[in-house]
Amino acid sequence: MKACVVGSLVIDITIYPSKNFFLIKDLLAFPFDYKTQIEKISLDVGGSGFNIAKVLSILGNKVEFFGKVGNDSYGEIILKEMKRSKISTKNVKRENSMTGFSLIFLYGGEKTILTYRGANNLLSEKDLDNNTLEKCDWFIFTSMTSNENIKFLRKAIEVSKMHGIKIICNPSVAMVDYQRKKLLEFMKKSEFVIMNKKEAMKLTQTKNPLEACKKLKKISKATVIVTMGKKGSVVFNDKLKIFEAYKVKVIDTTGAGDSFTAAFSHSFSKTKDIDYSIKFSNAYAALKISKGKGYFPNEKEVLEFMSEKNV
Repeated sequence: MKACVVGSLVIDITIYPSKNFFLIKDLLAFPFDYKTQIEKISLDVGGSGFNIAKVLSILGNKVEFFGKVGNDSYGEIILKEMKRSKISTKNVKRENSMTGFSLIFLYGGEKTILTYRGANNLLSEKDLDNNTLEKCDWFIFTSMTSNENIKFLRKAIEVSKMHGIKIICNPSVAMVDYQRKKLLEFMKKSEFVIMNKKEAMKLTQTKNPLEACKKLKKISKATVIVTMGKKGSVVFNDKLKIFEAYKVKVIDTTGAGDSFTAAFSHSFSKTKDIDYSIKFSNAYAALKISKGKGYFPNEKEVLEFMSEKNV
């Protein structure tokens, strides 16, 4: 399978739990006007687009990527990591802008992210190479928030529809916030819509992930998958189905949703079985969160895990 991915490329600085972090209702807090010492940080290449592309590559697929990084040292780090991960960089361009950057705060295994999109916002219609896209089986787009990004997506989706390329819409909450109208438009042209429960409920203005899934199905007519964390996933193809999550000790949920999307497209392209592919994706995400950031299981590990769980 050959996939074309478009999405964010960022440097992730992860800040691990500190005794000086506090949770006040749904707000993460730490002392104001004070130098707070932390015990551990890490620097990694990340972003939804990169995470999806990396998992697809690890699972044995060929991956093309459309994206932008800055003409700085962080951009160089990202390009080197993409090449090491066997992700094509021929359509990843450098700009005289800062590379995207995220600060990730971990607390109780969950994450709070501050993001600067930087060069990612400069990806535009003129950056699309039709010849590259036309040779792919899947077009997977993640969160694109600038007006230039939207022009790129509209053209890429148009080319994908003309050449029978399957489209997966996998936006983040940022696209819900900044490009809601365009997102709804693009969903209607996608074969699959994959969102987490917070994104789905915010987009549909519902208070329940099952209701959100039903509403997204009505809007898009696509196969809709809503991930619900420890409560599993719900899918609406011909009818609504709930799939339980695998029980694991959660270390870090960063990249779990991206990994789910990549694992689903990989499995479905091989089996054409939605139910099995959801189970495979749930297994991949469970393994990912059980080991933390930087760990990406291969297919053999996922199948062994599923066998242990009698799937």
